[in-house]
Amino acid sequence: VGVELLTSKRFAGGVIAAYGFTGTLPPKALQRLRDVPVWVFHSADDVIFPVSCADKLVAGLRGVNSKDVVRYSRFDKDQEGFTGDVRGHSTGITASKDPEVYKWLLSL
Repeated sequence: VGVELLTSKRFAGGVIAAYGFTGTLPPKALQRLRDVPVWVFHSADDVIFPVSCADKLVAGLRGVNSKDVVRYSRFDKDQEGFTGDVRGHSTGITASKDPEVYKWLLSL
């Protein structure tokens, strides 16, 4: 839902964690996201959503942006130590603990 909300251009930018859509956005969505700052967080060991979804999202966003407005924090393993059925799916928590995220959001 976060990416879809960003296409409305009502937000200065956004943080996306554990992106679960296919990662391939329609051309119109990519056009609307041009120059919208986005910071994506995902973990390679996410057992709920494959990290390839976030990889594709980031590649698509970087492909249409005229400046470096897409940040990607891709972790090899769950930064919060989650295991089992939720392993790797805690990047929202990880992002919320990072003071850089708040500095970045306030700079938009």
